[in-house]
Amino acid sequence: MKVLMENWRRYMKEEDGDEGDTSQCLEMVREVLKGNQYLSGYAETLQPENLIVVGDHIFLKFEDTFKHVKNSHSRESDLPGSKFADELMRDESLIGMVGTVLKDPEGPDEVKDGKLKWFNVEMKNDIGLDSLIKKDEIEGEPEMFDFREKIGNNRGIPFILKQGLTILDKEGNEIKSAEEADPEGEYWTKQDVPTINAPLQPTNKVNLIVGDIGEACGKKVISMVTMFPGASEPTADNKKDYAELGYVFLRPQS
Repeated sequence: MKVLMENWRRYMKEEDGDEGDTSQCLEMVREVLKGNQYLSGYAETLQPENLIVVGDHIFLKFEDTFKHVKNSHSRESDLPGSKFADELMRDESLIGMVGTVLKDPEGPDEVKDGKLKWFNVEMKNDIGLDSLIKKDEIEGEPEMFDFREKIGNNRGIPFILKQGLTILDKEGNEIKSAEEADPEGEYWTKQDVPTINAPLQPTNKVNLIVGDIGEACGKKVISMVTMFPGASEPTADNKKDYAELGYVFLRPQS
């Protein structure tokens, strides 16, 4: 994190000769944010420390950037899914991992629908535990787990519905169209996930998906969509898709 921040400050100085909040580069990123329906709320309070420059990218880092990662992929979570090692559950460590992936000379594996995606990137050491296993590799029948996850930004509801996921309001009523949703309401996705009582397996693979927000200072401005450890299938957008591809989620029972 320290090295990345120093690189950013040096880049700002080289570009503008000024590290202040009114620098031309910072203002360019601010304008990019203003035009984004999901991130416009961050534009006015944008500070140099919110921008991490890595190669040809400017990664946006806010207080809640890794909220999903920490909620769903920490060892403390009992939800089905891969888990990062405890020592990596700090913003500095997660930013360092993002930087390592962004520096991959081969670039993203997929660029589609405004997203850059890196799959199954191998790190030097194990970074956590993988939760996926093929159904034909397990003994016994999997149990279905009612997986629910709160939607962080209701503007994403049309995209979630497009994926074929079920959306519920806080009373448990299903929302079948974006028009039924209250922009200020609370909603959850619901997926039936097959699980098996077995320990998760060590992995050195990481996957990163970021949103392409625009360009500033000759670099691509990107924001976090998700990052998780373990093997992945590029065609799978959610746990339902993994189940349809024949996977079961390891979920050890205490």
